[in-house]
Amino acid sequence: MNKLSLLILPLMILFVSCSSATNVGGMKNYEVKMSLEDKSGKFLVVREGGMAKNSKNVVSKYRVYSIDGVGQKVLEQSIAFSTPGILKKSVRLLRPEKSQYKVWFDGQLYQTETSLDRNSKSLVIEMKSPEKQWNGKKSFPFPGGNGVFCYFTQLVECIKYTGFIEKAIKSKAGKMNFHIIWDGYPYIQEQYLNLENDPFAAAVLEYDGQTNEKDFRFSLSISGSVIFYLFNESYDYAKIFWPAQGYSLYHR
Repeated sequence: MNKLSLLILPLMILFVSCSSATNVGGMKNYEVKMSLEDKSGKFLVVREGGMAKNSKNVVSKYRVYSIDGVGQKVLEQSIAFSTPGILKKSVRLLRPEKSQYKVWFDGQLYQTETSLDRNSKSLVIEMKSPEKQWNGKKSFPFPGGNGVFCYFTQLVECIKYTGFIEKAIKSKAGKMNFHIIWDGYPYIQEQYLNLENDPFAAAVLEYDGQTNEKDFRFSLSISGSVIFYLFNESYDYAKIFWPAQGYSLYHR
């Protein structure tokens, strides 16, 4: 399997906001197109999400397309569900429920799904792929008790729902500790160096000032790496930069 560089793409495609009807906790339904650039070229990203129909879940979907001059081909796609809740009667949060991630390499499908086992307080991961080591089910206990957990592909909405982004921007300071769930596990561990072979990762998101373009910058520290998220004055996601990887994501 020699094309794992494609797996970086969904991890850069975090939640964005656009004008639409406001839902639970200020959530917005949206559909938006974005451009992603990296050292290998340019890609089209289509994101959509909001409150799922006939459900109390927040759902996010995305697709990454190649742009080769002949046509557009889906390189990967994902869907994640989380349920609005309350932590310790004061903090709003989104509780991860389930996710599915797919990527194609040389026409072959690699898939991973997550779900919750509430009885054992564990995350169940089911893998399907052409390779023996990436098949079957595994169970991982949740670390650190009842804290905030966010799917990585749903990170921005997950954090915004707690109210942290707005409060940090207004006070020009703030730091939040939480755990990320790599909903692309185990493929992300094959892509990045220095990531533990675990679907969970401790993370810190911190307010990092305002740019010359008046965007508000936040830094995410995770596994020895830093990713920058920029928000506009409406607290909507504007851009993302991952300097160590040479990636940028922005509106078309």
